[in-house]
Amino acid sequence: MSKSRPYSHIKQQREIKRLQNHLCTVCWNTEKKEARGHHLIPYSEDGSANIINFVTLCDDCHKKYHNGKLKIDIYRF
Repeated sequence: MSKSRPYSHIKQQREIKRLQNHLCTVCWNTEKKEARGHHLIPYSEDGSANIINFVTLCDDCHKKYHNGKLKIDIYRF
């Protein structure tokens, strides 16, 4: 069962998208409506709401990541 995200996480997800100009850090897609604030260390694994724990992903890359088709090296960030 997934935990409901507190407002602090939602706020930081919005902020990372704004800071990174809605630019996907994997494929460079800039479609604003598709941007996702993604936790590098998953919230379900106690990932923090700190801005340094987020990157912007487009919807396609976000889906690929969660389907196991895309790996993200968190040490790159």
